Amino acid sequence: MTKTAAPPPQTAAAPDPLTGRPAAAFAELVTRLPLAFRDMDPEAEKPLHEDISAIIATGDGESLWIGCDEGASLERLTAVRDAAGAITGYDGHRRFDLHDYFDFPNGRTEEADIEGLSISDGYLWIVGSHSLKRKKPKRSDTPEEALERLTEVKREANRFLLGRIPLVADDRPGVLKLAVKAPNIEGGKRKRRAGSLAIGAKSSPLSRRLARDVHLGPFMSTPSKDNGFDVEGLAVTGNRAFLGLRGPVLRGWATIVEIAFKATRKGRLKLQPVGENGERFAKHFLDLDGLGIRSLMIDGEDFVILAGPTMDLDGPVRLYRWRGALGAHASTVTPHDEIERICDLPFGDGSDHAEGATSASLTPGGPRRLIVAYDSPAEPRVLPGRRGALADVFDWPGGS
Repeated sequence: MTKTAAPPPQTAAAPDPLTGRPAAAFAELVTRLPLAFRDMDPEAEKPLHEDISAIIATGDGESLWIGCDEGASLERLTAVRDAAGAITGYDGHRRFDLHDYFDFPNGRTEEADIEGLSISDGYLWIVGSHSLKRKKPKRSDTPEEALERLTEVKREANRFLLGRIPLVADDRPGVLKLAVKAPNIEGGKRKRRAGSLAIGAKSSPLSRRLARDVHLGPFMSTPSKDNGFDVEGLAVTGNRAFLGLRGPVLRGWATIVEIAFKATRKGRLKLQPVGENGERFAKHFLDLDGLGIRSLMIDGEDFVILAGPTMDLDGPVRLYRWRGALGAHASTVTPHDEIERICDLPFGDGSDHAEGATSASLTPGGPRRLIVAYDSPAEPRVLPGRRGALADVFDWPGGS
């Protein structure tokens, strides 16, 4: 696969003159990987490589799963390796239609706005944004038309997706595919089944509870790009799922919503109490320098957080570590000095918005790496023939 010229690296910022906090150095780039797609919808508003919103690697990097803002599908790419076995890129694009696994209330014409992916206990987990969207004026609009567009706010029920799908072996070692049902990975009689929280025509059990919350409720009726409620990160372990919010950011504090769940025999997910008081969700507020959460990853007992602006803005984009995050079993407030700012990541002017992050080893037995994919990639990232774009690879931020 042919690589294109890479954008120039950015230099580290000076310490903040108001707070005196040191600016983290920019992450050191290890390499770039081409992600090549076979675009399957010629009528889509944007090609897939311009619309990446979430990524996660499986099989130690042999498969790369990708979620996009538009439609209701997952894209799978498979690793391209050189003679020494090192991953040099991804292609072999295959699409999985989520309507084959979940009961969406509004059919195939409405997008699910996939924003977060996670792997746990043999399942691929998927979350939609849960957000409202406001119409965006077009350059060709008259002032009257632009004003009219800005008054239009849409609620799309398919965005309330929070579900999981069993992963099973495909026809190539290390490559996984999705299945409606699959054997229990622990050898029990109960099969793994695709399922989600119930999705109604206008809400879900989770969104209805959030709408009554004193902190988050007022933002459930605000569009995502207006600092409204907007899920963009997902991390799952055991029977706990964590939703990282791009918005709202409350007086500079970002939010992670934690839920607990159980599955019925048919796979349907049900909310369970979190903590000792019977609440169906907990809230974790974090001081991320005023940024919202774009991607959420588990590393041991820690969270590694990719953070960026909550509004429709460019950078800054930063990586943080919240140590001992999984030890919290009730709502928490974590100040700045208890969160490690690891490094800053590159961003562009109207482009190169870091949207998805995952980890994998690119060489057999080699070190773990951080892979970051970008929405609206800058032109130097775009592959020849506009078949895809380059993802960045950085050193994985160690836990010590």
